[in-house]
Amino acid sequence: MDREVKFPEIRPLEIDRYARIISTGVGLPKDVVTNQDIIDQYKIMATARAVEYSLGIKERRWSSVDEKLVDIMAAAASQCLERAEVDIDKVDRVICTKLFGDYVIPASSIGLLKKLGAKKGIPSFDIYAACSGFIHAMDLAIRYIASGDDYILILGGAVSAKATRYWNDPDPKTVFLNGDGVAAMLIGHSEVKSFLASYLLTNHSMYDIAKITFGTSFVREEMKDLDPSVFFMRIADGNLLFKSAVAYSKIVADKLLFETGLKIDDIDFFITSDQTTKMWEAQLKEIGIPKEKSQSLFYKHGNTVSAMSPLNLDDLIVSGRLKRGDLVMMQAHGAGASSGGMIFRY
Repeated sequence: MDREVKFPEIRPLEIDRYARIISTGVGLPKDVVTNQDIIDQYKIMATARAVEYSLGIKERRWSSVDEKLVDIMAAAASQCLERAEVDIDKVDRVICTKLFGDYVIPASSIGLLKKLGAKKGIPSFDIYAACSGFIHAMDLAIRYIASGDDYILILGGAVSAKATRYWNDPDPKTVFLNGDGVAAMLIGHSEVKSFLASYLLTNHSMYDIAKITFGTSFVREEMKDLDPSVFFMRIADGNLLFKSAVAYSKIVADKLLFETGLKIDDIDFFITSDQTTKMWEAQLKEIGIPKEKSQSLFYKHGNTVSAMSPLNLDDLIVSGRLKRGDLVMMQAHGAGASSGGMIFRY
């Protein structure tokens, strides 16, 4: 990680109109794919047990050719809105953070409104920030609430494994990692301050470390057949990527704790983007969080990009482990170049 890049100082959330998390929801493809399924399909020289030991993953969901991102988004959004007892037409804004959509344009968030049967033309847009996208969307949402909105619906996730499923020669180093899934969150106006601090950073020196070449960079004069590899993450230095996420977790945690005046022991739950089980464990060790104050769903979902952190949050809520009033530090780290976190009272 380039130490010459200076990260910004944290700024106070000087907001007079407060926001809180009202509800969450999850949408998952129907097909569960095990390590053995992948080994058998692609004739990979490995054992399911070795993959689980190395990466910490047992299974993941892969979308079929008939399952679109907007379908999975709609399932997550519907569950989220039903739990809140809020109709889609009461939502003031929709923000979607994704890796791939069903189309490059229009925005997937617009397709979601059509799928949900919204009667209003609700302002909706997509953002891209890899695994850290959901934190960026949450930061935007609390500022929109401060400016007068009452409800912001956020969705994050991916159907990145679809390209893997229909390619005959995937990279054996990464084929086990990705899973498909979407998480939703409804943020609404509150009379009580729930979000205590927010901090975002980027490291432009890591711009080319992890990338997906599906962009104008792969366009050639003659393109007869589209190479499926353009949809896959190319990682120049996996060790550097691992170390950067761990380092960012400490930087973000220190900034948030400094701003709030809290100590790490005050945090009831720590949630992060768990790209692998080992990366999650390394972040806990770096920050000083015991495992009983966190969890990782990587073993059953894999890398769902921007859905990783909110999937963990939803699971903690549904299981009853996370209760109203608990103090949460939520982080996410994307492709080595983008990170962020928040402290909020659920």
